[in-house]
Amino acid sequence: MATIGESSYLFGVRDRGAQEIMVEAGRPGWILIGEAIGHDPQDLRSGVYDDLVESGCGVIVELVNSYTGEGSLPRSDAYDDFATRCANFVRRSSGCHIWIVGNHPNAAAARPDRGTEAEETITPQLYARCYKRCRDAIRGVPGHKDDLVLVAAVAPFCSDTSYPGNRRGDWVRFQQDVLLLLGPGNYDGVALHAYTHGNDPALVTLDRRMEPPFSDRQTDFRTFEDLVSVLPAKLPLFITDARPLAGTDATGWPTNHAPSEWVQAAYRTVHLWNQDHSDRQVRSLILYRWRAEREEDAPWAIQDRPGVIEDLRRALANDYRWSLPLQPEYRAVFLSQNTPTKMTAGDTIKVPMRLRNEGTRTWLAGGANPFRLASRWYDTENREVLVSVAYHNNLPADVLPGEETELMARVMSPAAAGRYRLRWEMVHEGVTWFGRKGDSGQVVTVEVLPAPLPRKPPLEDVSDELPRHPTRRYASRSRETIKTLVIHHSAVPPSVDAWQVARYHVERENWPGIGYHFFIGPDGHILQTQPIEAISYHAGEIGNHEGVGICLSGNFTHQPPTDAQLAATARLLAWLLNDLNLSLNAVRGHSDYRDTQCPGLTWQTIWRAPLLTAAERILEEARPPEPTPKVLHHYLLFWQNATQWAVEEWRGAEAYIGQFRVTAGFSVDDAMHAEYVTIVGGPWGVTPDVEARLRAAGCQVERIPGETPFQIKAILDEMAARRQRFLTLK
Repeated sequence: MATIGESSYLFGVRDRGAQEIMVEAGRPGWILIGEAIGHDPQDLRSGVYDDLVESGCGVIVELVNSYTGEGSLPRSDAYDDFATRCANFVRRSSGCHIWIVGNHPNAAAARPDRGTEAEETITPQLYARCYKRCRDAIRGVPGHKDDLVLVAAVAPFCSDTSYPGNRRGDWVRFQQDVLLLLGPGNYDGVALHAYTHGNDPALVTLDRRMEPPFSDRQTDFRTFEDLVSVLPAKLPLFITDARPLAGTDATGWPTNHAPSEWVQAAYRTVHLWNQDHSDRQVRSLILYRWRAEREEDAPWAIQDRPGVIEDLRRALANDYRWSLPLQPEYRAVFLSQNTPTKMTAGDTIKVPMRLRNEGTRTWLAGGANPFRLASRWYDTENREVLVSVAYHNNLPADVLPGEETELMARVMSPAAAGRYRLRWEMVHEGVTWFGRKGDSGQVVTVEVLPAPLPRKPPLEDVSDELPRHPTRRYASRSRETIKTLVIHHSAVPPSVDAWQVARYHVERENWPGIGYHFFIGPDGHILQTQPIEAISYHAGEIGNHEGVGICLSGNFTHQPPTDAQLAATARLLAWLLNDLNLSLNAVRGHSDYRDTQCPGLTWQTIWRAPLLTAAERILEEARPPEPTPKVLHHYLLFWQNATQWAVEEWRGAEAYIGQFRVTAGFSVDDAMHAEYVTIVGGPWGVTPDVEARLRAAGCQVERIPGETPFQIKAILDEMAARRQRFLTLK
């Protein structure tokens, strides 16, 4: 469970000295050392913690710029220097592999240049920027690539730092915003602090809420529960500062000789929490602190308080340990994935994935019940949304427990535009989905944009699954060389599927693969069987080079295709003609290239004309309306509804509007008269349908993304500072 430099016990104290008490009790816990390292990149000073490790204790080092008013972090223009300083410190230190970057970033006392005109507020955006650079630098040091770099603990009960989206300065929201900005997988754990307002042990278990505006927050030690509630499951959590606060009615740790039982109550409370929350284990409860290095730390110098030491000794009589959950049967960890945050409705894309098998079962790539990677879509009401093709992606090989695998996973987006959650999830075919066994999968928020007209029809890409020649491959061409769409029939019963046709082409004809680019079944289901850039064999030398082969399953010598086949073929033709910038005259039959009856004797007499008419109708419906005259240059469009409007986003755009003097408002009709439209916020405000209307009106449109008004303000402020009017538009 615990490796060298870690402890399996909850017990811990800040500063050297208390380790002797813990070791004597047979409970070698944690020692936290605070290091004020500055941000001079040439400073090579370091620390040695081997003595603590040799005693069996776990070691955590808190790296700050300063503890004496110069800022827990330096100014933001020195973050690179601070990251270099952290890496230099880690490189030359020994005995530690757990680090905390900064302390109490939401507290005014932690700000650089505190009390001067140059004072800089540490927003979640700034902390996330500094943390990422420091984490990358630390884990880039040889021998430290697997170190835990913890996100700094916020100061509970502290509302010093407010910003758009968090006007009340909520410390829990501050922590949540930091993690949202970093993104899943980009932080290793979180430090937490838990205090009581006085040293009465009853305050440790007290379940009482604060006064407004924080009536949703705990008043005392159980503040750690508020913080843990917004953290992902299975994230390493460390309470790195636990103490009774000092104030007008309290003196910090009690000064009497009798044990107060505060320490015992705190450890018992966290132990019970761990018993009930196997997926949110707290790994340490570190008391603040053994000795007073500064005068202001005197109320918490445990070495001068025999009653507190005795309280700790009695707590150490308990075997309080944290533990990882038992290894599950089905568990997948997504090490990397590049799912785009925007997709087009009804489109199919390929996403590179890297996963690790952290379950006890081997993922078999073949057999009657193979393991595959699948996906599911959910709307904003958490209802599952079905798509035309729900891909179950094959694994390249068996994956043993603890092993990793890489694959290109296909996924089709929903047909309707909107904001969705895409959940990647492993499935044991015919047995279970991993989610039913407690696996969290990988969830990504995706904005599905309206598909351009004519819409791409639902089609399943099986080009990587069909039989192919062991050595031969089709040559490739550019899309610009494609001049025609060539219709074929398979000339065999429709029960002969694309796999059988591909096997015939490969094994009997010795072709590199199936000769067609698309294969349409009698039910109208469209398969893409080759990339359209492939010069496949289907229509003779000229037809192969300039044509896209579209095969309808069945023999149409005496009867035409089914209505479903014809409707699907018309949609496919309309989409391809538009996508390749071809006219309706580009649609040919196989018999136009070679002396053959393909695509059947009924092609010319029965179904050619209706097919082309149907495709032409789809193209006509897709033609955009006349553009609206543009009398405005640039319009900043905010959301509103019957009861609310984007007040926080409006305030957050002040610097941007001041920089560019842009027209701003809430009217879609007014925005249609602008050459450029910038939509402020995600699709939950100004919907994708409105965005589609603006584009249809000839506007050039982009969005300022962001989950919260704070994130939107950060983007707009940065654009204003850079004098960058647009994110993506030219």
